[in-house]
Amino acid sequence: MANGFFIKDDRMNRFLATTTLIGATLLAFSPGHADEASVDRQIESLLGDAADYKELFYAFKVALEEGKSDIVVSLVNYPLTVNIDGEEATYASEQELLDDYDSVFTETIMEAVSNQEYGDLFVNSEGVMIGNGEVWITGICEDSACTTALPRIMTIQSGD
Repeated sequence: MANGFFIKDDRMNRFLATTTLIGATLLAFSPGHADEASVDRQIESLLGDAADYKELFYAFKVALEEGKSDIVVSLVNYPLTVNIDGEEATYASEQELLDDYDSVFTETIMEAVSNQEYGDLFVNSEGVMIGNGEVWITGICEDSACTTALPRIMTIQSGD
């Protein structure tokens, strides 16, 4: 009987140790606990040159925060289809987006970008997500063979 108790106890200890280890691993690799180096590694592994993505992220964030709309629109891939509050619009050029700038870059979009830290970005094979998906950065092929892909803002959306 005592032997059976120790076996159960040993199994319970292993179970607790295993679940603690799994929990710690998941916590360490969750987006909320990421750091810039791990985001860089994810980008390098899935998308390309992390330095290009980092440069675009910071240029976009700073330009948006400082109200430099001409720089913001220069970082976007065109044509751009945006979805703001269920309303969809497509912009073919920087000038078109600039003309409708305040309707696209709403408070929700501005807050999502402003509150986003590089080390907390979500990265997958589709691109880099800012906020809860309000903005996506992805690589745009520069030639038909897609030997290089320049990061650009590809998606702007909000569901207020």
